[in-house]
Amino acid sequence: MQTGHALTVQQKREEPVPVFMQQSVLDASCGTHMLAMLLVILGLAKASALHDMSRRKHGVAAAVWTAMSPYYFTGINPKDWADEVNRLGLPLELTARYCSEHDVDAPAVKWLMQGDLVAIAFASVKHHRTKHWALAVGVEGPVVGQSHFPQRILLLDSGGAEPCFHAHNARLRLPDAGPGSRRAKPGWHKEPKQKMIIWMHESESWQPEAVRLLAAIRVRRTS
Repeated sequence: MQTGHALTVQQKREEPVPVFMQQSVLDASCGTHMLAMLLVILGLAKASALHDMSRRKHGVAAAVWTAMSPYYFTGINPKDWADEVNRLGLPLELTARYCSEHDVDAPAVKWLMQGDLVAIAFASVKHHRTKHWALAVGVEGPVVGQSHFPQRILLLDSGGAEPCFHAHNARLRLPDAGPGSRRAKPGWHKEPKQKMIIWMHESESWQPEAVRLLAAIRVRRTS
C-alpha cells in the first residue's frame, strides 16, 4: 500500500488505485466494505468495479454483491463471513480463529507481525450494540534489542474517515492494566492460552470504546 493524501495500491494499471471504502450511517455492511478493501489490496478486483458492485452482472464484484447483499443491513457474523468468502472461489487462503473455540488475540498479533492482513471482528464489552469488522494491517509497539512488544493493532476501518498519509485510520490499543496490558509480562502474544484481553478501540471519528475480539481471520492470496 502507498500512503499519501489518499491510501492507494499499485495494480496492473499505471495509476495507483484507491483502497479505502467508507460505509454509510444507514448500513451494517462493515464486513462487505472490509472484504472489498482486501480484494483491492490483493489485486483480485478493481476498486471501480466494487464501487458499482450492486449493478454488476459478471465478475468478482458481482459475485461479492450476490454473496454479501443479504447481510448489508443486518451485518454478518465471523463464520458466515468466512464461508461466503470461501464460496467466492477466489485464490485466497483463510485461517480463522473464533473466540468461542480458540484464543484470538495471540494469533492475530502473530500473523500481523509476519506481514499478513487479518480480518478482525470485535464487540463492545459494555453493551451489545457495537459489533464491527475492520481490516488489521499492522502493529505498533516498542522494540528492545531484537524483541518487538506490540501494544497496538492498526486498523483500516470503513466506519472512520479516509486515512491521510497513513495506512490506518483506527487502532486497537492495549489497556494500561489487566491481561495483555503494558504492565503485564512481556511476550503475552506468544502465550498458547490467554485470558480475554480488553482492547481500546480508538479513532478520530468517535470516542474510545472498550472491545473484545470475536474473531481473527488471516487472508492470504495463493496465486
